[in-house]
Amino acid sequence: MQGYIIPNLGKANSRACTFAAARVMEKCGVTAVMPDVMQREFPIRSVLFQPKEQGLKSSDFIIAIGGDGTILHVAQDAVRYDLPVLGINTGRVGFLATIEREETDLIEKVASGHYKVEERMLIEASVGVESCWAVNDIVLTRGEYSRIVDIDIFCDGNPLYSLRGDGVILSTPTGSTAYAMSAGGPVVDPTIQSIGLSPICPYSLFSRTVLFAPERKLTLRAKHVNNDSDLILSADGSLGIKVPVGKDIQVQRSKKVFKLIRFAEKGFYEVLNQKLMWGGSHE
Repeated sequence: MQGYIIPNLGKANSRACTFAAARVMEKCGVTAVMPDVMQREFPIRSVLFQPKEQGLKSSDFIIAIGGDGTILHVAQDAVRYDLPVLGINTGRVGFLATIEREETDLIEKVASGHYKVEERMLIEASVGVESCWAVNDIVLTRGEYSRIVDIDIFCDGNPLYSLRGDGVILSTPTGSTAYAMSAGGPVVDPTIQSIGLSPICPYSLFSRTVLFAPERKLTLRAKHVNNDSDLILSADGSLGIKVPVGKDIQVQRSKKVFKLIRFAEKGFYEVLNQKLMWGGSHE
């Protein structure tokens, strides 16, 4: 078995966590692979350093060390090579991570097969010939200027409502605990397949989050932006696509899935309680 380690060295404790993960992998007979550009940073004899594409093609899973942003970044490669990801949290919240930095010994469970692979749905958006997909969310916002925007929203070709505000968030169940939650959207169990639509700072108090069945196809059309500047469409906080006023944006469920390695010890609601501290300070 071979695991590809991708650490975010911009996060505190990621370096120490990488050394710890490599030691555990050597102990349980799993070959640790890392990008060859990191060989000077991590002089570890047991690690196999290879070019990124070569290492990913020959690996069975990915270990992402960092926060949720790191895991979202790694998702691009994980989906491309159809590899499950074990996230180790060295960030702040870490909803997508499976274990914390002090729990690297649990990597042994992957070697022994005592884990499950959880498939998370993705959503995709297309604007003309350009397209993108997201694990968490696709966001349509005003461009460079702080001006209000009017967006017409259609579901399966039928008018739903017109939104006036700063923009709109289209989220997966995974993304319901991210930007969409900050915008007042509901937390959605990841086993419930759905597409969430949450307005950003709506001008009307009647604009609310809507949850759609996963087979629904949504269309967004900006009909007015003060100064007629382009809007910006982003996926998981990156891949900004400029969208002219009047151009249709098609959003639907992707055929691709993002795979996460999970252990039986922690369920979604236990993690939710811990990360959001719904049960108090946990002192």
